[in-house]
Amino acid sequence: MNKIKLLVGIALLCFVIPSVAQNRFGILGGGNLSTSSANQSSLKPGFYIGGLYDIKLNDNWYIQPQLLFVMGGINTSTANLKGDKYTIYFAELPILLSYNIPLKNNWNIRINAGWYLNCALFGRNSSHVLTEIKENETTKYEFLRWNSSTYDIPNSQRFSHGLKLGISFEEKHLFYNLDGKYSLKKQQYYNKGYGYTLNLGLGYKF
Repeated sequence: MNKIKLLVGIALLCFVIPSVAQNRFGILGGGNLSTSSANQSSLKPGFYIGGLYDIKLNDNWYIQPQLLFVMGGINTSTANLKGDKYTIYFAELPILLSYNIPLKNNWNIRINAGWYLNCALFGRNSSHVLTEIKENETTKYEFLRWNSSTYDIPNSQRFSHGLKLGISFEEKHLFYNLDGKYSLKKQQYYNKGYGYTLNLGLGYKF
């Protein structure tokens, strides 16, 4: 068994080492919009920032692991009133398979697809406080202020995973990225629904 493991390890090294010189580190960041499949969920703006390692398999195929710090979450709402705001900060690890399509003038298109794992680190929950107004015999409620507090994330809800699909436009070192992700696990901080996120950003490969 040890000999088999050794042979597999040598084979992997023989595969990776010839292309190491063409592998590149990079940085990326941008904005996002996230929401949930649950009812009464609305879009919440956020951001992401982190690094990547672009592993070249051949002229067209790449594997790209990333490590990101992400601010996400959702806003909830009803027909007449503002709801709660859930702001969650994640550590996220996407692993993408990337197909490169060369264009003219050193431009390339990358089609990216893969899987991600994230860990909810900490968060805040902002709930609205209403004031009661009585007019004649009717009672109305008006928004007064937001009440913000630390959101306690249960350990069973910290980890999630899902699918990620996107496209990027690259010119030598600089690239522009558009992708979306879908969580495969219902989360309490997504209003007990599945999370959807749209990312738009840019990056640089060294």
